[in-house]
Amino acid sequence: MDDVNIFLTSLTRASSRRALVPAALAAAGAILLAAAVRASDGLPPGVQYASDQDPVRITGVTFSPAQPRRGDKVEAQVVCTSNAAAVTAQVGTVRVNVPKKAPGIFRTSLHIPELPFYSPHQIVVITAIRTDGATAKRTIAVDLH
Repeated sequence: MDDVNIFLTSLTRASSRRALVPAALAAAGAILLAAAVRASDGLPPGVQYASDQDPVRITGVTFSPAQPRRGDKVEAQVVCTSNAAAVTAQVGTVRVNVPKKAPGIFRTSLHIPELPFYSPHQIVVITAIRTDGATAKRTIAVDLH
C-alpha cells in the first residue's frame, strides 16, 4: 500500500498533463499487481491459487479412520485448487455434497451404514466442480473391515 501512496503523491506533484498519464498507468499497474499477490496470500495451507479459467484440480483426499468399518463415522477432507466451487462424493448411486469450509477446503463427516448386503469393497468418486461446470474427478477404492 505504501507503493500506491508514493504513486499518488507523485501524481499530485506532476506539473504537466502528459506526466499524469504514465504515472496513472504505473499506479494502476502497481495496484493490480498488489491485488494479485494478495489473492494467493489468504489461501489456507496446501491450497493452490487458480483463476476461474484454470483447470480445477483435486490435490488431496484424506479420511479418518484410515480403515473404516461398518457403523463408523468417517471424517473426510478434500483439498482442491482455489477455483473449486463445490465438491461431491459418490458411492454407487448415492451422491452427497461435501461442504466448503474455506477456499479449496471441503470437509464432511458421514456415517457408514451397517447393512450386510453392501460389498465390503467400495469405489468412491470425488468430483470437484468449477463455477462454469468444469469438473475434475478422483476415484478412491475403500475396503470396509
